[in-house]
Amino acid sequence: MTDAADRTIREFLVPDLGEGLLDATIVEWLVVPGDTVTVNQPLCVLETAKAEVEIPSPYTGSVVERRGEPGQTLPVGTPLIFIDSGVPAGTGRGPGVAADPGAATSAGPDTAVGADGAGHTGADSGPVLVGYGTGAGADTGRRAVRRRPAPRRSPSTVPTDTGRPRAKPPVRHLARRLGVDLATLGTGSGPEGTITRTDVHAAASSTTGTAGDGGSDSGTRSIPVRGIRARTAAHMERARREIPDAHCSLVVDFSRLLVLRDRLRAQDAEHAATPFALLLRLLTLTLREHPRLNATYVQDGPEVRTYDAVHLGIGAATPRGLVVPVVRDAQDLSTVRLAREVARLADGARVGTLTPRELTGSTFTVSNFGALGLDEGVPVVNHPEAAILGVGSIRPRPHVVDGDRLVVRPTAKLTCAFDHRVCDGAEAAAFLTALGALVEDPDTILLRL
Repeated sequence: MTDAADRTIREFLVPDLGEGLLDATIVEWLVVPGDTVTVNQPLCVLETAKAEVEIPSPYTGSVVERRGEPGQTLPVGTPLIFIDSGVPAGTGRGPGVAADPGAATSAGPDTAVGADGAGHTGADSGPVLVGYGTGAGADTGRRAVRRRPAPRRSPSTVPTDTGRPRAKPPVRHLARRLGVDLATLGTGSGPEGTITRTDVHAAASSTTGTAGDGGSDSGTRSIPVRGIRARTAAHMERARREIPDAHCSLVVDFSRLLVLRDRLRAQDAEHAATPFALLLRLLTLTLREHPRLNATYVQDGPEVRTYDAVHLGIGAATPRGLVVPVVRDAQDLSTVRLAREVARLADGARVGTLTPRELTGSTFTVSNFGALGLDEGVPVVNHPEAAILGVGSIRPRPHVVDGDRLVVRPTAKLTCAFDHRVCDGAEAAAFLTALGALVEDPDTILLRL
């Protein structure tokens, strides 16, 4: 099928998101062999270490062969799908090939788009993600693909019986999250036997404790670790192996910060910042004065590399696992803009729509486990960063003030885990106490502006 004599069959490789990812896991196929597809029509959903991504077609033509099944991980640059475009390769772009490299770039061996936006040929060009492009036009290409809906196929091009359960992508996503195998549900209750969300919930609620364990009588089950959870596991293992971490904690009185929050809310309820956003605002100021916490340890040298920009990683729990959206250049954002950006990234993380750039490049990470109801914890340093801040829940607790007076105040425990190669305990303590002092008396920030 890949014989050189058949020049109309195009090979589309597993794409690279441009962030150094080595492989991707097939979540689901959206086409089957025999389907007719058009340029930018979604072919499948791939999951990387960062997000789930719909992969659009670079060609118009007929699907000849798919490689890999849902749940299978394929290396970047290996064949993903073969499409008969009806246009001989090497004769230039024809009706079966995308004409706009910013909207749909060929990732096959024929053509790739370089950082200069020009077409290049040759095997060394590397696979480029369809619809993402490279270089300065990458973001524009990404937005263009998202706005363009998948073309509706005419009834004549849809196989009458593909053997694939009928269900819309959101329903398939729900089924994956709940561990329901759509193939076992048969005909759904929706139009033309389409499986609905109600069908999936019903199947999930009727599942026994031994479902999915291969019929084992022991009541145990094996849960494959794939996608984001697999990458997170490897990342945590590396962090523990390479970073000699230590940690320190401080109980902080949030009374005045909450008063400030209430005052801002009274002035502008729509754009009022949360206590967490206010804490992040104070954190960026503190990191600028304690740069060794906003740094990386470099083995070659060795040396400590500090950063002027503060790119804040925000740990977020999602149905697919832990992800870390990044607020870039947080030091330049106003408190309101910072709050909006955190909310936007959190929403995107939950639904899996963030781009690789929004999930990479942090220089310091914050883990707000207080939002999960925890009072304290010791976070793992996000390799290769030098430190991470853990924030416990803000609750009314007994608190000593004025040396010996016991009162009830809204307090939270802040914990800093840090790379002991980058800074010692005294430097970490100075950073944490400086942050705590700002939280307990946020009006002093005026002295620094």
